[in-house]
Amino acid sequence: MASRAEAAPLAPGPEEARRVLESLSLRSYILEIRERADEARGRPVAALPTAAREEFLRTGDRLGFERPYFERRRALVALGLSSWLWREARDVEALERVIEAICGEERWALPAHAEDVDLFACETAFALSEIVACLGGALASGVAQRARAEAERRVLVPFLERREAWAWERMRNNWCAVCSGSIGASAIYLVDDRSRLDAILARLTPTLSAFLESFAEDGACLEGLGYWTYGVGFYVSFAELLYRFSGGKADLMSSPKFRRIAAFQSKAFLTGSIAVAFADSSARERYRPGLAAYLSRRFPEAAVPAPSLAAHLGDDECGRWCLSLRDLLWADGPQAGESVSHNAADGARRGAGAAARPIAWLSDAQWLAWPAAGPGELGFAAKGGHNDEPHNHNDAGSFQLALGGTQFLAELGAGEYTKDYFGDGRYSIFCNSSLGHSLPIVGGRGQEAGAAHRAHNVACRIEGRRVVLAMDIAAAYGCAALLGLRRSFDFDGSALLVLRDEFELGWTGLELVERLVTGLPASSIRIEGARAVLEAEGARLVVSCSLPGLVPRLVLVPHREHDGSRVEVACLDFDLPRARASLSVSFEFRLVSY
Repeated sequence: MASRAEAAPLAPGPEEARRVLESLSLRSYILEIRERADEARGRPVAALPTAAREEFLRTGDRLGFERPYFERRRALVALGLSSWLWREARDVEALERVIEAICGEERWALPAHAEDVDLFACETAFALSEIVACLGGALASGVAQRARAEAERRVLVPFLERREAWAWERMRNNWCAVCSGSIGASAIYLVDDRSRLDAILARLTPTLSAFLESFAEDGACLEGLGYWTYGVGFYVSFAELLYRFSGGKADLMSSPKFRRIAAFQSKAFLTGSIAVAFADSSARERYRPGLAAYLSRRFPEAAVPAPSLAAHLGDDECGRWCLSLRDLLWADGPQAGESVSHNAADGARRGAGAAARPIAWLSDAQWLAWPAAGPGELGFAAKGGHNDEPHNHNDAGSFQLALGGTQFLAELGAGEYTKDYFGDGRYSIFCNSSLGHSLPIVGGRGQEAGAAHRAHNVACRIEGRRVVLAMDIAAAYGCAALLGLRRSFDFDGSALLVLRDEFELGWTGLELVERLVTGLPASSIRIEGARAVLEAEGARLVVSCSLPGLVPRLVLVPHREHDGSRVEVACLDFDLPRARASLSVSFEFRLVSY
């Protein structure tokens, strides 16, 4: 690698800030930075509650601490960006107050995380080290020195000095990229001793590799799209920095598998408003414009999703500095961060990512994502898989049906994170259990957790705009009386989905309920005899069952969403007749415009 003196300037300075300010395409994003910086400057730094970890252990609540914690990080981002762009004394002084408050925190790790070097401690070190580098002498020397010292003391020193592996060094998920990428970037900015820097980077290498191993071979992120953005965003932020620092000798994005990983996001949206929401993701997920643009320039198959799906600064509830800065640096064409060309072919293909959202059958993950062909048409997603996936839900055989900005048949995504959410009570939480998915309920019970509880004999056939996906999900239930449960989806690519379930039973009288989880309020659902009518987006989805006289029940289930808000989820339950040995039932979902 080149020495620090020989490497290209790493942190963007005043020249890059001027270019950003002159960009017409970034004008609305810049305006939002100004507004949010003004808001942050006009209020005191949020106070953190005391005894936070004890409170978490006692009650399981996370939001009481995390709300003010992340308010501080959002203020850091808004004031850091505004100080970099305009270098006005009022912004810099307010930023210094936030930095001092963060440096004075008892702990940078969240109370929910046992180890001190966690996701958010590492994020904080990366943010502070890069902000100091971006602003140079604009920050008071004492503040800059303290920020660097705290990043060293709280993250870099304990990381390298501890011989035992940190918990995240043994993981296979987003933690690997966020922690390793943040530590690596912080070290590049802060560590002058070359042998120490090399030791840090060498220790990070296996964990960065483990992050790539966490993806299916087809590039799918089983944790969900939101965690793809989180993990890949930090991985690429560090990889691009390391690439420039090494003079192009270290390229963490050169493998064929990373190319497939980069393309996953372009396959994960169903409409111009709705994302595939399996696992702990969200149907309202938004993409980071800087990350998407950077990847599309290097990998043409990583198409940039529709502009309506792009994240705004305010969509980032956690205040992730590195992604927000790169929204400015990368979203508006090749930047200084790409000054070392990867190769001529990549450069010639830049901008090719504007293609329409592709139809995706991800055979390794067993995910199907079928985007709406146009306005007024349905988007459809379904999955096989197993019930021991990262950020797992018990959801083998679940599906999602969307129109415009509405999920007619919903994936609820992540619920409120609590102590139980990542503990023994995980599958007692509605959205994580199969009872919170559009799946059969067998003998009064849902699916069970574990890799053995999975879909078998999964097959997907695509014929033009039509797709047929079939699987056997009996093993997901762990019920001795359920010998087979063959589930198939037949989607015409536009307005009609037919779901068929074939039950093979080992004894008489087993209670069977077909549950459909909707994304609509109860007021938008009508039961008309043996059919249900769901109304939204100026259209109706008519749900009918093949078994005559079967009247659905409307069931309202209380649920806490990821932000802690309380909602009622409207479900349609169809009580199937108790059969002797086998039963077949079909449901037709037909979109009808007014």
